[in-house]
Amino acid sequence: MMEPNESSDIWAKGEIFMSFWKMLNSFLVLLAISLIVTGCGSSEKRRTTGDEPFFQQEKGLTEHGKKKTIDRIYQIDPGDKKFEVSDKFRTDPPRKIAILPFDNLVGGNYILNEIPIPRFSNEEKDGWNWTYANRVRRFFFGHFAAREFEDIELMYIDKLLQELGVLTPNDLYKIPPQELGRMLDADALIYGQITDYKNSYYTLFAQIRIGLRIRCVSTEDGSVLFEGEHKRYDNDIRVATNPFDFVIASFQNYMSLRDVYAARASEEVSRELVLKIPIVESFIEEEEQRIRDRIRTKLTYLPPSSPGMVIENETNPATVPSIQNEKQIVE
Repeated sequence: MMEPNESSDIWAKGEIFMSFWKMLNSFLVLLAISLIVTGCGSSEKRRTTGDEPFFQQEKGLTEHGKKKTIDRIYQIDPGDKKFEVSDKFRTDPPRKIAILPFDNLVGGNYILNEIPIPRFSNEEKDGWNWTYANRVRRFFFGHFAAREFEDIELMYIDKLLQELGVLTPNDLYKIPPQELGRMLDADALIYGQITDYKNSYYTLFAQIRIGLRIRCVSTEDGSVLFEGEHKRYDNDIRVATNPFDFVIASFQNYMSLRDVYAARASEEVSRELVLKIPIVESFIEEEEQRIRDRIRTKLTYLPPSSPGMVIENETNPATVPSIQNEKQIVE
């Protein structure tokens, strides 16, 4: 016959098992529902007519993706530091800009809770040092390439630097900007430094912190055209009211340290800095004029829906409607 204490222990263990089983069932049900909804929601059916016009005024062009005060409060994100723009940039902005390899001040170790976890070898550590820096650099380039400046492909920059024997940050800093600009045929250079690339995990709290500092230097005289720094804090806080909630919340926070979240933080820190670079309206106007000039001399076919803004083709006037027929084309 079992003792009362043994009976109560078995009863308690049974209760724990049943609670865990219910929790697992609930999780599986939610997972199944999410998969079903995801599958059913994927439809390629067109919801537009196809006559919606291109090239409208884009909403929030300089604000989309930029964090507001409420976003920083909610995400416990202190935000960025000061971004400075020189008078020279406003009066004589650079047109062609090269984004140089970013210098990683944090290193290639995996940093968890401020503790660097060493890699197995120096080669692996060097590989991760470059990987962390270049991931942020590629995100920065992606946003910068959509701006009105002329960018230089990263592959070209990297190959040229390798041929010059510029293989480390110290090598890069030794070359005068004027000389490097002449080699790259660039009006300005952007130097970048990774100031943070860390993870924190305290069961109910997890954080990915990525920081980037940039400095744009003129290749004419070596002066700083603009510089700034930004840090992205991706925080995840969970609340647990019982041991089972604690286990689930801890697991969820652990999963939030995955690479996909680091990529999101890298993209956001890059986007914020690119958004702070002032728009050069004169470059946009010059590009519009260049396009109009090209249309005048190159276009041999006018789409039926064209608004008729094309002047006679200088090489073959008969193939392009003249400006006198503009009204008829519109109608």
